[in-house]
Amino acid sequence: MRHLVIAIAACAVSAGSAAAQNLGPRTLTPRSIACADLPVSTLPVTADTLTIAGTERADGRVTMATGDAAVIAAGTGKGLAVGQQFLVRRLDGGREAFRRGVSGFAGVRTAAVLTVSAVDERFAIARIDFACDTVSVGDYLEPYTMAPLPAVDAAGAPNFDDRAAVLFGTDLRVSFGDGDVLAIDRGTSHGVTPGARFAIYRDSRNGLPLTEIGEVVVTDIAEQTSRGVVTRVFDVIRSGDVAVRRTQVP
Repeated sequence: MRHLVIAIAACAVSAGSAAAQNLGPRTLTPRSIACADLPVSTLPVTADTLTIAGTERADGRVTMATGDAAVIAAGTGKGLAVGQQFLVRRLDGGREAFRRGVSGFAGVRTAAVLTVSAVDERFAIARIDFACDTVSVGDYLEPYTMAPLPAVDAAGAPNFDDRAAVLFGTDLRVSFGDGDVLAIDRGTSHGVTPGARFAIYRDSRNGLPLTEIGEVVVTDIAEQTSRGVVTRVFDVIRSGDVAVRRTQVP
């Protein structure tokens, strides 16, 4: 499996091919991004959503991990075929999560990535390639292609007319340091693209200017939200801090 990487040190940026990307003290890969929670503003499951129906075991177990086989409640009639990959997901905390989330967003937990290994008209069997969390009966599926990590925009000046808010991370986590993955409330509908930079500021609400406390590079995007990795931090970043998009340098 191919991983494209970007090495970032202070303000210098370079792109290349390797097994991982060094951002702060941690190693970032497309897999670690996939395992980070995704903020949503509406319930993502519909009547047509594919779900995990059970395990391919005789012991009655309803949870699975890396290497286990899951039964999908759909087959060729729903377009499933051998070799397809899916993200296994669930709404972290169910419908109540919208009340516990930030600014109307709840966290979608990515539990695993799996690959279909056998299929008939009614059911499919899929092997769990890697698990971020326990996979359970009732978890839902979304198509998955491991995307390369994006090229990073050159750092421009912050545009204070384009302000976002820091939402949360995995497990609705609300504080972040170097190398952590967090979400902001800006996505494709706001013109955000992979590799975009956001400067993070603290508003102390004391009448003084905003205080810069870090920087985030966007790694992947939904319609209303983006996930990114903290590449620089001068103080702990918290949910509710201000994310200001940096202008892209031509």
